[in-house]
Amino acid sequence: MNIQVEELSKLLLDGKVMKAWTFLQSSASGKNTMEFYDMIKEAMYHIGELWEENRITVAEEHVASHVCKNLLSYKYYHSLKQTYHVIPLKKKKAMFFCVEGEEHDLGVHIVSNYFHENGWDTQCLGRNLKLEHALQFAEKFKPEVIGISVNIVYNLPLVNKYIEVLEELPFGPVIMVGGKLAASHDLEFHCPPGTMIIRSLTEIEDLINYTGTVQHGNAINV
Repeated sequence: MNIQVEELSKLLLDGKVMKAWTFLQSSASGKNTMEFYDMIKEAMYHIGELWEENRITVAEEHVASHVCKNLLSYKYYHSLKQTYHVIPLKKKKAMFFCVEGEEHDLGVHIVSNYFHENGWDTQCLGRNLKLEHALQFAEKFKPEVIGISVNIVYNLPLVNKYIEVLEELPFGPVIMVGGKLAASHDLEFHCPPGTMIIRSLTEIEDLINYTGTVQHGNAINV
């Protein structure tokens, strides 16, 4: 276990928002956006393991999640200050959410932030979103990318249903699926052909850095 991840995890569990922010800014992650997000992700994975081993309580895990969302808000605010003067003629759009029954939405907030910092118009709809509500929002917002997060195995059939419905949208959005299961399960087996499977934050960074956008067929895993 990375010593920095352990130190950050303790700050999150102790509810120390500003100390966690200062810690991240003083480390290497403070100078690199993806490292910043990746360290938060690894710390929350570590905290999840502590909960599974009954070494922390559910309440403590909730405290850590709340601190993380504050950190993401600070990061979002600082990115706005750095990019507010850059006004592209037309921003590409992306929306992100967790399927119904998924309560952990930190990942989609991180991905939404990262897309936003790279010039996209993003909307993060968070946790536990019913298909009908996702579809209604997508029809109105018309995003080029729809990102779905799944962390619980028994929700995989539900993800397939979401994708099949959203793929019928007339403007042809790219459907991106990620989450904790992406690294441990063969999501291609559970998703329709053409679904973009994202296993790590690095893959998202590579897509945006090397292509400038996200399109059908330009991902590592399609």
